[in-house]
Amino acid sequence: MKESIQLVDLIPKEKLDEILQAVNEACGIGSVIADTQGRPISSESNFCSFCKNYCRATPEGRTKCYASDAYGGRMSLDSNEPYVYDCLNAGLVDCATPIIVAGQHIGNLNGGQVLEESISTADAVARAKGIGITDIDGYLLALRKIPRVKRSRLQKIVNLMSVITQSISDMALQRIMLSRQSQEYLNKLINSVSDCIISVDTDFIIDMSNDRCSEVFGCGLNDFCGQSLMRFVQDHKVLAAYKSSLEQGGQDNFRFELTALTTRRTPFPVQISISRVNDESGKAVSYVAILRDITEEKRIAKMKEDLVGMLTHDMRNPILAIDRALELLAGGRLGPITDNQEKILKLALNTNDQLGSMVNAFLDIFRDENGRFELHKSHYDINKIINQCIEEHSLLAEEKGLDVRFFQRGQHLGLFCDLFRVKRTISNILSNAINYNVVGGNIQVSTTSLKGGLIEASPFLPRQYKRRLVDSQNYVWMVIADTGFGVPEAYQETIFEKFFTVQTEAGLGRRGIGLGLAFSKLVAEAHDGFIFCRTPSRAPAQSRTPGVEFHLVLPSGGPAQPH
Repeated sequence: MKESIQLVDLIPKEKLDEILQAVNEACGIGSVIADTQGRPISSESNFCSFCKNYCRATPEGRTKCYASDAYGGRMSLDSNEPYVYDCLNAGLVDCATPIIVAGQHIGNLNGGQVLEESISTADAVARAKGIGITDIDGYLLALRKIPRVKRSRLQKIVNLMSVITQSISDMALQRIMLSRQSQEYLNKLINSVSDCIISVDTDFIIDMSNDRCSEVFGCGLNDFCGQSLMRFVQDHKVLAAYKSSLEQGGQDNFRFELTALTTRRTPFPVQISISRVNDESGKAVSYVAILRDITEEKRIAKMKEDLVGMLTHDMRNPILAIDRALELLAGGRLGPITDNQEKILKLALNTNDQLGSMVNAFLDIFRDENGRFELHKSHYDINKIINQCIEEHSLLAEEKGLDVRFFQRGQHLGLFCDLFRVKRTISNILSNAINYNVVGGNIQVSTTSLKGGLIEASPFLPRQYKRRLVDSQNYVWMVIADTGFGVPEAYQETIFEKFFTVQTEAGLGRRGIGLGLAFSKLVAEAHDGFIFCRTPSRAPAQSRTPGVEFHLVLPSGGPAQPH
């Protein structure tokens, strides 16, 4: 085997100590499991005071004891049978039997610390002085307490030890086989996935990869491993920045996109998830990256974007044609019409405007996602814009018996904005307030102009928007509040995502409003403002119709009104 097997990696030290305790109880000798260099792996079990307090108490003595245990194991291995011998340190009788796992000698079971016959005082003193013992009298006294055991008895003990080491070897081999099976299964699992799995060291040198890497990067695994991961990416600075963040330990993993390179330097887009691997002390020892080729996903996404862009652009012409035709009819240019016909035509015009607004929202979101969304700003009166929106929705409000009231601060409230986009945003929110209100309910619209510092002090302003405000900047703050089914608190942030819908347990709620609010958020943020919603403070607890307030805050570009 190429790898070095360590016994304690296969059998816990506690288990080895338990085995030695059983040996000691059966044989009455001292014993230890040591590595091939004689260094203890287990506890030194049942050692006599002579060995523990004298022979192994000095550096020279300990070195000789380790050498003696190693010698016994080596002789046992060479003779292929348990070995009984005189200890190289004090001359006691010891025995050894090797532990062999998968053909590799990984340790010895050493025992003994007995005598067949007495050692002469002169010989004992010489051995004591040879290992730096100063308490010669104590050394000799402890030596006299060493038990006498006949070699025939010791041979039986060492035979038992041989059986035990064979059991230890079998146990360790079993663990190795299980580990190999687990490793083989893990390798099969890793190599079966469609993503690249790459392990790198702290210098970002690749030390392991699965088979998929060979296909994606166009090279053999031997050519891939040992290389810097930086060599296979085009965006060196991006990857280096994330590497630096991982090293600092502020975050243990990141997911991001970058451009990778094949061995032929062909670029392709990938999504990479990279994680930090720590040791027990929390220090980074390696990093694992999961890399996915997203070339096909990007191609499909581009096709979808192009399709949406084409459809929404081409749908505008027929909508405009319908709008002009309805205006001709409603204006009486094609002949007189009755009051009821005029009312129906105005409803049709309003519905067609809503359809046009949806198409324009699609187109603007598409432009924003492709970096082509532009604003055309000028100075307008926001109060005048709101009044126009209320007038355009008046028929729909009347049909539901809604009381729509506009509370404005001042006659003129200046706003530097893109008129078309801001008007559509207000219309979206107002349309929702009508559609998801109760019959006979009410809608309240209000506007005011405040400094950023005053808005920031508002107790119900979401925390994430406070840092966007400039204390000295003038802002227009518009609120549209209704008495409808409301938006549950859990959805009051996600409701501004594309195509998000809300459904209550009773089957009531806001459905199909995600696009309009996604567009409204896009417009607000493009103007350096923001939009959020909340349940009114006045709403009764557990009410089926708590209502909702939509707040639109935009930099005004005009003078602030006194608070």
